[in-house]
Amino acid sequence: MTNQESTITVRHIYTDGAAPDNQNGCTLGGIGIAVLSPTNELISELSEAVLPKANDTTTNVRCEMIAVIKALELAEPKDIIHTDNKMIADGYNQWLDGWKAKGWRTANKKPVANQDLWRCIDNLKLEKPTVSIKWVRGHNGVYGNELADSLATAAAS
Repeated sequence: MTNQESTITVRHIYTDGAAPDNQNGCTLGGIGIAVLSPTNELISELSEAVLPKANDTTTNVRCEMIAVIKALELAEPKDIIHTDNKMIADGYNQWLDGWKAKGWRTANKKPVANQDLWRCIDNLKLEKPTVSIKWVRGHNGVYGNELADSLATAAAS
């Protein structure tokens, strides 16, 4: 083990996205990110509004994905990103390679939804192969997840 490897501190980065009134055309969403030390101490936080593309709306899934992208950009080697969106965790850990092999199509041969964001996530995964993403049950009292949720909700209001 090199001296540099022995000083790596694994951080836990919790992400969340919010798109109020998601079903009726959300025009302002938000993301929340909480970076915690291995001892669960808050290192930093990010709360940011998400505006939809021109004359469009945003969705909760897009906000969640944007939060994961920001977390991947912030991540250092061996950091663990936590999301309460199981589809994002499964996409990152299980489905990306298959989608790429099928020309960004699902098992049903339909185009992958939110492909622009998935491609960005894929590029960041290739750049940072030691960063992992894990699913965490949302609204279950997990400090980092609850904090990320409140940050995302605040940014969307």
